[in-house]
Amino acid sequence: MSILQLHKISMGYVTKKEATLALDSISLTVQDGEFVSVLGPSGCGKTTLLSIIAGLLSPTSGRITLGDQELNEKQARANIGYMLQQDYLFPWRTIEDNLTLGQKIRGHYSTESRRMAIDWLEKIGLGDKKDLFPNQLSGGMRQRVALVRMLATNPTLMLLDEPFSALDYQTKLKLEDLVFHTLKSEQKTAVLVTHDIGEAIAMSDRVILLSPRPGRIHRIFNIPSEIAISSPFQARAHPQFNEQFQQIWKEMENFEATT
Repeated sequence: MSILQLHKISMGYVTKKEATLALDSISLTVQDGEFVSVLGPSGCGKTTLLSIIAGLLSPTSGRITLGDQELNEKQARANIGYMLQQDYLFPWRTIEDNLTLGQKIRGHYSTESRRMAIDWLEKIGLGDKKDLFPNQLSGGMRQRVALVRMLATNPTLMLLDEPFSALDYQTKLKLEDLVFHTLKSEQKTAVLVTHDIGEAIAMSDRVILLSPRPGRIHRIFNIPSEIAISSPFQARAHPQFNEQFQQIWKEMENFEATT
């Protein structure tokens, strides 16, 4: 069953000097439980596309459906979680307060929902940190809290905007595995924006490669099932991983050669 459908999404910006087309007629279907990565050169509109799905930007043309609802409806937007490169935890609130803030804003806060959030915190190994403040945690810990904050609202669709790029490599690999296993165990649907080819291959069922601006779908890579079912750390050691990497790398090299 398809959960997310993009129908000819285009996005243009107009200034006093010029009009710029950032995205051009993006059409894509993401299936229930699928993990899709969006990859492309800098400035191709990856984050713009994610912001449109999240409802932070309105497309110039096109429409988006989540399940059977168009995403201009408030209820549909409430089913989306967003995890960013920075954790954006409120420094004056405890970890528990940060986790349950989304529940309170959406009017879903209860003893049961709080317990669910704390249970998630315990599952990722930070149950003893709930009364601390963000500045008392490392960057990797804060990103784990950001993951739980997203899960605490029980969204249908997860949007991940380069959530590991600010971390050191070892922490990045550990968090990739944590996010992968968490979302797969919960059968969540996810769209990841990244500039890291290896990360896209290691975490995804499919990789969507966008062309240079204006961003169009240049090619879709179906990741072999043997890689897709493996944890990101294990996927990088798979014999077919390098072949997939080289295919995508060559396509991106071609972009540079033609610009």
